Amino acid sequence: MGRGSKTSYSVREFAELAGVTVKALHHYDRLKLLTPVRTDAGYRRYRARDLARLEEIAALRLLGIPLKEVRTVLDGDVEPLRAILTRQREALERKRRVIERALRALARAEARLESDAASASLSLHDVIGGIGMPDIDAMGKYFGEEAWAGWRHHFEDWPPPEWRELFRDVSHALDSDPAAAGAQALADRWLALNKATAQPPAVRLGMRRAWLDRDNWPIELKRRLAQFDVERNVQFIAEALWLRWDEERQARERAGAAPPRVSVAKLDLFRDWAAILGDDPASPRAQALLGRWRAQIDWETAGDDEMKARILKSFENRRLWPLGLKRYHASLFDTDLETWERVTDLIEQAAATGKTSMI
Repeated sequence: MGRGSKTSYSVREFAELAGVTVKALHHYDRLKLLTPVRTDAGYRRYRARDLARLEEIAALRLLGIPLKEVRTVLDGDVEPLRAILTRQREALERKRRVIERALRALARAEARLESDAASASLSLHDVIGGIGMPDIDAMGKYFGEEAWAGWRHHFEDWPPPEWRELFRDVSHALDSDPAAAGAQALADRWLALNKATAQPPAVRLGMRRAWLDRDNWPIELKRRLAQFDVERNVQFIAEALWLRWDEERQARERAGAAPPRVSVAKLDLFRDWAAILGDDPASPRAQALLGRWRAQIDWETAGDDEMKARILKSFENRRLWPLGLKRYHASLFDTDLETWERVTDLIEQAAATGKTSMI
């Protein structure tokens, strides 16, 4: 039925014209979204202009806006309209990201099956995991706005394919000797991947915040941590690298050349601490060095209180560190383990004597 020259339509005529059900028109009437005129006998009559209103309702419903909010939009209340449209846009963007993740997961699974038909169960697992990934914007709290905008893609399908492959290979080597050739080859791959994904300082800070707070990640991301055994992988590679760096340090010492691995400012501060190892921790010199220590950590963390607190906690737990890690930290300052331990103890004592936080 066309519109023709008719000025009004019965509910059934209008339903046929608009391509909707009579039941839908009755529902819109009850919600006062589309209110027809009534005849003297109480019958609904729709006019041609009601079709434009119905088309607006249909468009808003297509955007996912609930019927209870459609009337607010159509009535032109600007402030609620802005909030509603923003919320719907964000919701649609989240759905789009889910679809994009699913498409990438399917593409990966297809590629895996093409190369290895026996990996069907693993490919299906990847598809399920890819589709089930949470809204990654939950991770944005660890980054500044600009840093998150530039690094958000990292969590789109975390961990990236190349890291997944490395995690799996490291998992197979967890029971091996970290000093063995195979473990050291895995450490080389780890370092190469890190270098390939070089990050600006603000992103590095955000990544560090995220890693330190991994216990509070969204459930699905925590599942990924467990799926790829990330924590044990990180620990294994760290052990392999600590052993390597300790061997390198000893080799340099035997050759009479052991260049420091820290900045000149940090090395100078450490040596100044070492020079007063016999002093009272409450002495003016020790307290002045403590002030420089705090300023240095302020600079390294960009003044972030949460990061400084985590650094303090790690420093306080240093006696529980693996021996290789302690030796590595000592090597950073071109010193032996005993001197490093005495200096760190003095820093802690100076902070305690001054009755203030170390950092």
